[in-house]
Amino acid sequence: MSRYSNTLQTGLTREQAQGIIDQYMRGEGFEYREERGEMVWRKGVGALVNPQFIKAEPGEGGAVLVEAWTAGVSLLPGVYGGEIDPMHGVYGAAVKAALKPRVIELERRLGGSPAVTAATSTPADWYPDPVGGHELRYWDGQRWTEHVSDNGVQSADPLPSA
Repeated sequence: MSRYSNTLQTGLTREQAQGIIDQYMRGEGFEYREERGEMVWRKGVGALVNPQFIKAEPGEGGAVLVEAWTAGVSLLPGVYGGEIDPMHGVYGAAVKAALKPRVIELERRLGGSPAVTAATSTPADWYPDPVGGHELRYWDGQRWTEHVSDNGVQSADPLPSA
């Protein structure tokens, strides 16, 4: 079990990014609080619904680190353990279904594209379309492709010329 992690290059100042994060997360009913030694946005208490967590940290040069996870096991209010990545894999699909669209929308609002560095690279996967014309666009691990998706329907739309 693990958490989703993505670094976006947004071009926003820390203050701009934090304003977008605060407004969206509060609007979705999340509470900003300390949770097991880190400051996160949390929704749910763990009674009948697994708590959802998003950690969004603006950094230097317009970078924003977004991490997200749901509790792996939830027994009683405040009693839960483990982490499930809401963006990948089929394990816990029902639990992930509530958090995944929120992560996608937060990243869309922040704009930018996944950061790629020499130390780590963003894995090939579907991410919010940096152009904004579609819900998702495929990142092949090195660059954006023409493959797009809207409401689960895939098609091709070449990137605009720079």
